[in-house]
Amino acid sequence: MNKTQVPSMHPSLCPPAHGYPPDANADDSSPGWVILDMHAYIADRENATSAYGELSNGEAIRVTFCTAPPPLVSYVCIWCPNLPPTALDMQPTVEAAEADLVLFRLALASDRYNNQYFVYKAPGCGKGPSLWRLEKPYQISLPYRHNIALLAHREVSEGGHIRPHVDDNGHYYMATLNRNPDTPQNFNLLLYNSMHNKWSSTPIPLDMTQSHIPGKAITLGEGGLLGFVDPWRGILVCDILGRKRPHFLPLPAQLFRFDKFHGQPWLFRNIAFVNGRLTVVEQHHNPAYPRKSLNQEFTTWSISSPWEAPDGWQMDYRMNTSCIIVDDATANVDLLLCKLQENVKLRQENVTPQPTLDRLIILHPTLSLSESHIVYLMAKVSIRDDKPLVLSVDMRYPRLQGVAVFDAERMTGSKAAFSLGKTSLFTETFDPVI
Repeated sequence: MNKTQVPSMHPSLCPPAHGYPPDANADDSSPGWVILDMHAYIADRENATSAYGELSNGEAIRVTFCTAPPPLVSYVCIWCPNLPPTALDMQPTVEAAEADLVLFRLALASDRYNNQYFVYKAPGCGKGPSLWRLEKPYQISLPYRHNIALLAHREVSEGGHIRPHVDDNGHYYMATLNRNPDTPQNFNLLLYNSMHNKWSSTPIPLDMTQSHIPGKAITLGEGGLLGFVDPWRGILVCDILGRKRPHFLPLPAQLFRFDKFHGQPWLFRNIAFVNGRLTVVEQHHNPAYPRKSLNQEFTTWSISSPWEAPDGWQMDYRMNTSCIIVDDATANVDLLLCKLQENVKLRQENVTPQPTLDRLIILHPTLSLSESHIVYLMAKVSIRDDKPLVLSVDMRYPRLQGVAVFDAERMTGSKAAFSLGKTSLFTETFDPVI
């Protein structure tokens, strides 16, 4: 078998059934955002979200979103009408997403080390979807993946107010960090302005007194503020419109870790901007239980401003998995019961499983964008489980609201969790969330 051939049933060629075609009876109370699989599928699917562009070799490419309300995981289908599926590398990825903008990375199987980048803009405001290929997305190598933010184009009025550009025509900013080669403890802010098709590099005049390893970039409202998140230590806050100096916001003292530099922090933490508050969810082994126990404790913290907030960080909710209520009102509770039965068989136990989460490996807490007391969790029977569950949990009570299955055949081990990405993408009709 040559390098361009893959098995006919490669998981990347087999997208889930949900989300396509769109559900005509979808609930209008959809939260207006989706949980997005960060690995795209290669499949011939087309709907109102489909946008066309060109690869570097001139061949056509189509991008389609298949969305479903959480806890179902929405996904992207990429297709080249005039090429066989094997012409593309089997792991196209979503590198960044915000509101109605998404950045993709893909490569041709014949040139898999030469990545191509595309920016997708969803339909809205009377305009259809669009897809642009970035000719040279990065002039400087980037050490951190997923450390990219997208923002709709904005301008600053004389009074300092932010407003959309009158002739933006779908233009956007793309921002990321790179180490300053002259002072490695500092960063440069790399900013791409699609209106001028130019990159700029600006030193961040902020001496980092501790290691800052950014692993995620988030927007902090619509005023041009970005947060480059080190999930163990804090957030480097930057104003790409140049009105405020960069600022480092440390995490709550209870969450700050000097001893963590690598590993997979997103298995245990998530940070998002929810209803005007910067919010963190964190999980750890419950110290009240034996070390071998799977019982996990979760806490959420929030702060009113990424700058100097008078209230500081405050703990909002705390729960542990043994206290989560599971009852007949839980949507699709049968999926959980089946997974628990799978757990019993794996352990070769002759017992009737009870509806509890303590028998499952729980990973990857993900915050809701609309309600800070809702968190989504990934549940597995083993680290190799390629059909994990996504659980929607209300931390106030706490109670399991709903269950869905996530197709994770393309990932192995705990890395499967990284394909679960939360972003404020679209409403069900793909109007941008403002």
